[in-house]
Amino acid sequence: MWTSLFASLLMFAAPPAPKVFGPSQPQEIYRVLLDRDALLLESITDIIKQKGINDGQVLITAGSVQECTYHFVTSTAAKPKDEFKTVKGAFEILGAGGIIANGEPHIHITLSAPDKGAFGGHLEKGCRILYLGEVTLIKYTGPSLTRRPNENGVSLLESK
Repeated sequence: MWTSLFASLLMFAAPPAPKVFGPSQPQEIYRVLLDRDALLLESITDIIKQKGINDGQVLITAGSVQECTYHFVTSTAAKPKDEFKTVKGAFEILGAGGIIANGEPHIHITLSAPDKGAFGGHLEKGCRILYLGEVTLIKYTGPSLTRRPNENGVSLLESK
């Protein structure tokens, strides 16, 4: 009885407050064209290192891929369970983006194909451009961020 009452009360507990970081300002913006056979994540990571982007944002607004590996969560448990998937064929990039913290991008991507609909998840290495990829990298000034795993292994943003 007490266990079910406690579980019921937890359902009505206030959600955690958002953690807000900043303020930050755009310092530099790089627009990048990736051509056929370029590796998406590897190219982005190389440019981040070349341009010294420690904190920023990645926007992928247009393009197509011929092969892409991504992962997605398969459980609602406190500790995430990920499934990795590689797709091959002609896929449109509907959008992708993420935050760069401590020089490391964390990017999620959405792909589509007429026979598969839209799908996606966390971008992994090995995603190969089909015709083009258009990427914007924004370098921020302001407080630095990093990611640290919580008790369940989820890497969360925090001030550096």
